[in-house]
Amino acid sequence: MKNIFRLIIVLGLFTGLILVIVKFDKSKENQPTPNPLTYPETKTETEKSEKKKPSPMEIEELRKGNYPGGDFEIEESLPNGTNYRQMIVSYKSEGLKIYGLLTVPLEPKPEGGYPAIIFMHGYIPPKQYSTTGNYPTYQATLARSGMITFKPDLRGHGQSEGNADGAHFSEKYVIDTLYAISYLKNYPEVNSEKIGYWGHSNGGEIGLRTITISPDIKAAVFWAGVVGSFQDMLHTYNAKIPFLQNLKENSFIKEHGLPDENPDFWKKIDPHFYLRYISSPIQLHHGTKDKSVPVELSLRLKKELEKAQKNVEYFEYTGDDHNLSQNYSLAWERTITFFKENL
Repeated sequence: MKNIFRLIIVLGLFTGLILVIVKFDKSKENQPTPNPLTYPETKTETEKSEKKKPSPMEIEELRKGNYPGGDFEIEESLPNGTNYRQMIVSYKSEGLKIYGLLTVPLEPKPEGGYPAIIFMHGYIPPKQYSTTGNYPTYQATLARSGMITFKPDLRGHGQSEGNADGAHFSEKYVIDTLYAISYLKNYPEVNSEKIGYWGHSNGGEIGLRTITISPDIKAAVFWAGVVGSFQDMLHTYNAKIPFLQNLKENSFIKEHGLPDENPDFWKKIDPHFYLRYISSPIQLHHGTKDKSVPVELSLRLKKELEKAQKNVEYFEYTGDDHNLSQNYSLAWERTITFFKENL
């Protein structure tokens, strides 16, 4: 009898255990089955995404910016040139004092004011740069043609405040240019509806970005401009551009990678992806023997502008150098004609 009693107790316990297991399995029937191909987003990843800010170099961010002008401060009056007066002036860009050379025609002011040109120099070692010592004959050629010209030194150049680190991988020189446009428009003798832009070498790069941001430029001319896309400059033609070689050690490249490694980022800062915003006609000049900036950059831009149905003129000078030395007079004749037709 004792054995039978023990067997009944064991069977009862076993039956109870089975009922508990069945009940536990049924409680899981309504729970979703985890998908082995998806991974839950951690809180840290979400927070990182929310904190990520656009780069200040992005074209769309620069287009949202405000670059108010004011009155130039006259720092020094200089001896008159041929049919124009000239002076060193200063203006403010992000609170920095930027110097520049302003020229004003002596001929009678036309109704509405003189057309005016932002004159942008190419690369010159900042410590060697001089407001009056660089590009004097270039600027004088424009100044004699009945147009006001303003050559901003850019931050970190000459006496200008700030650091001279605004080229290629920075928005700073473009911002200096946008402020310069606003100040020039505010100058009493300027026709604010007739502002042009002339740029050489790096001045072409600054200018291309500027005209995708500001509609105030009504005509733009680039001589031997660094006007390639970042893909062109860092990959396709990198071996032909001395100052862009060995850039893998550049901190900006280290942070963001190269264009083929991080295409989404580079597209946002590359003006070639924003040509639709350009409203001004453009004139391009380039020598085929330019050893500083390959002619292919201007040719590629010309084709892209045509594809975007923009107004572009292209002049290629066989055998000429970075300064168009062999065709200097012809290039200026074409440049001045272009400005007079469009301003």
